[in-house]
Amino acid sequence: MPDMNAFDKYIAMALLKGWLIVLTILLSVFGLLQFVQELEHVGQHYKTINAALFVLQTLPQLALDLMPVAGLLGTLLALAGLSRHSELIAIRAAGASNKRILLAVLLPGMALSIGILLLSEFVTANLYQYAEDQRAVVHAGSSTSTKNGKSLWSNSQGRFFHVGQLKHGHIPTNIQYYEFDEEGKLILAAHADYADLDQSRDWSLIDVVQKESSPTGLKTSHLDKLDMGPFWKRDELPALSLSTAAMPPTSLYKYAQHLRETNQRSDKIELAFWKKISLPLTTLAMIILATPMGAKITSQRNADFAQRMGIGALIGILFYLGSQIIHTSGAMIKMHPAILTLIPIGIILIASNIMFRKLT
Repeated sequence: MPDMNAFDKYIAMALLKGWLIVLTILLSVFGLLQFVQELEHVGQHYKTINAALFVLQTLPQLALDLMPVAGLLGTLLALAGLSRHSELIAIRAAGASNKRILLAVLLPGMALSIGILLLSEFVTANLYQYAEDQRAVVHAGSSTSTKNGKSLWSNSQGRFFHVGQLKHGHIPTNIQYYEFDEEGKLILAAHADYADLDQSRDWSLIDVVQKESSPTGLKTSHLDKLDMGPFWKRDELPALSLSTAAMPPTSLYKYAQHLRETNQRSDKIELAFWKKISLPLTTLAMIILATPMGAKITSQRNADFAQRMGIGALIGILFYLGSQIIHTSGAMIKMHPAILTLIPIGIILIASNIMFRKLT
């Protein structure tokens, strides 16, 4: 019986090498495409160096998004390489079954999945958020920012508006509003807990304490809601234009919860949350799918190897297109986002089971 610890380490190193090779190739291609697309935004304040920095800072999130395909092709590359050099045949001859080979692949696959989840929560989304925040600041030609507790001020014709903080990356909170007359005398001051934004420049301030100047002094009133504007649109306010890629899973969950509690549509945010949560499972499912495909190669001919890699690439493309169709059609019939994200994973696992049965 072979040394299983050495066998597991050998498989893990081969897989790691395969994943890194494929991920490097994918990042080179998609990163270049993203840079070319970002060059379209270069203008008076936003320079080529800013576009390059933005792409570099968002590459970690792009790497996570590409991990299902990288896991599929990298695993296929690693196992096919072992098969081509008859190493898997030697391992089987030493007593390792196909199930034991699958277990050896699953161990690093599970470690990779856990790493994806941790990076998504604590690293990549924060980097993406920082990149988008800095891009918005540079585009505006201003050093003003709301990220990491920094406040945002706006003034126009005697009106001063202050956003103290952004909750979950999208909800303006701790809002102050001041209005002065032409002589510079304060005529109105208001504080709101938070604001609801729509696609226009109008804001709905929630839970407002308002103090208004009157001949008899300051009149204080409490309002559940106060519609005001015009202020910023979503795409004009730094950090409020953040994409869902710039939000970690916990922030997406809390933001969706807020939208539901305020009777706003939350389906897109919920779907984004479940996509991020299911990404590690999707990657692991792709690795499982690639295992019987790579282990089945017994020929040393380059044609057989290239054919398997081509099939793997085709599966990756079909998975992406199929997932988009499922997500779009499922959203139209208001299917729960969790089901929409689990359906493609289930299909992959069923296909993997069929292929394993044929392999044995």
